[in-house]
Amino acid sequence: MTETEFSYDEGGSRAEGRSKRWWLPAPQVPVGGLSDGQRKKLLTQAKLVLQIFKAAKSVNEAILLEMPIPKAISDVLPKSGKESLGEDLYRILNKGSSSACDMCNALSLKSKNSALDVINRLEAAIYAWKDKIEEHDSGKSPARTSWSCKDHVAELDKIELLISRAESLAQEIKIRYPDLPQKFLDVMKIQNGKDVAHAIIEAYSRVLGNLAFSILTRIGDISQEDVLSDPDSPMATNSTPGPGILDISRLNIKARHTS
Repeated sequence: MTETEFSYDEGGSRAEGRSKRWWLPAPQVPVGGLSDGQRKKLLTQAKLVLQIFKAAKSVNEAILLEMPIPKAISDVLPKSGKESLGEDLYRILNKGSSSACDMCNALSLKSKNSALDVINRLEAAIYAWKDKIEEHDSGKSPARTSWSCKDHVAELDKIELLISRAESLAQEIKIRYPDLPQKFLDVMKIQNGKDVAHAIIEAYSRVLGNLAFSILTRIGDISQEDVLSDPDSPMATNSTPGPGILDISRLNIKARHTS
């Protein structure tokens, strides 16, 4: 952006959370806050960058789904979904009346590392369950007697339900933690991938998404400074559209006001 009303200072910011990114220069805004024109320009830029972020993230997720899990990794993954999850997570997933939001709240996640650990376990369980369904569909599963056929169908129905709930929970966690490091299975796919086209698209979309996220974060920092200078600033209620990061400006500002 050119001809901006804000500048950057190495001396620090009044906004909270700056200590987590101490290496970045802090934004400074004029006394009394930004002008309405500058605020509108910032929000417009944020919406454009948000669309780039969402598109890059969507492409990256789609290409990673196409990339196969290396056999050396799939062979050592737990064959039981319950074993992959652990007792506590499996119990939460089995509460049929709970929504993805309720399940996520029940996890009481404290950090990005704990969120990433849960997603890794969910994806390992999903892989084990889908593998079991594929074995059944291909006729590789153990033969069933007629009296146990009904029980077997019920078991497969339960597995499909667990997969659906695990995928919903994983998506909810990703919404709450949009800047998570790469998942274990994704890292293994990238490191062991043989398809050059997959590798190029994955790397490009990942870098573009990370850049867009960084820009949105910096816009959020400027919004915080504006609200601190002018508590009546519309930046306190405006936000970039969409869930999670995706509301990064609003989330940061709300955190400041509720302290």
